[in-house]
Amino acid sequence: MDFIDWMLTEGKDNPIKLEPVTKYKSYRFRDLDISKVTVKNYNKLLVDSLAEQVEMFVPPSGSFDNSDLRRYLTMVEKHETSTNDMVLGLSLADQIRIAFSDMQPATICDRFPDIDLNSKRRYRCVAEYLLRQEELVKVRDREGKLVKKIGNAGKPVVLYRGLPKLLQTLKNSDLLKYVRHDRSKTETSTETTQSKSN
Repeated sequence: MDFIDWMLTEGKDNPIKLEPVTKYKSYRFRDLDISKVTVKNYNKLLVDSLAEQVEMFVPPSGSFDNSDLRRYLTMVEKHETSTNDMVLGLSLADQIRIAFSDMQPATICDRFPDIDLNSKRRYRCVAEYLLRQEELVKVRDREGKLVKKIGNAGKPVVLYRGLPKLLQTLKNSDLLKYVRHDRSKTETSTETTQSKSN
């Protein structure tokens, strides 16, 4: 029995055992014990995408020792699992992945209009992480300049767009059921427009 079930029952004075909430954990860290990862065995213990991500930091190309590597993995894990969503228990990274899964340009404010200023900073920080993971891209014009729009605070903000790797990550995490369904309609519309122009 969880807390909500208990609140809806009679006899609330009776002692009960509340079950702890299980938070979502990224597939990349689900079976990983970071304390056992070293610069020599990381290729065997980490999933391929995570091993590729840290490869540049370990010898011979990088200077990470075991403690540096573990601190870095802990930081990445926090990005992938920390949450302020008490309903779904999704990480901030996966909330952003789902929000941009329609592959259409938008700002963080567009996709999360109700979050406060401090939360926006956290979401933008995680968005930058997803940029480095090549799951998001900042929208640019034909001249390569960043496309911006005026945000809710009256300041120019960048637009992000999802990349195919984002959908693959959601698939690996068994989260495709949350993908935005308007994506297929938008792609169909785009294909139709391109066909007419040809």
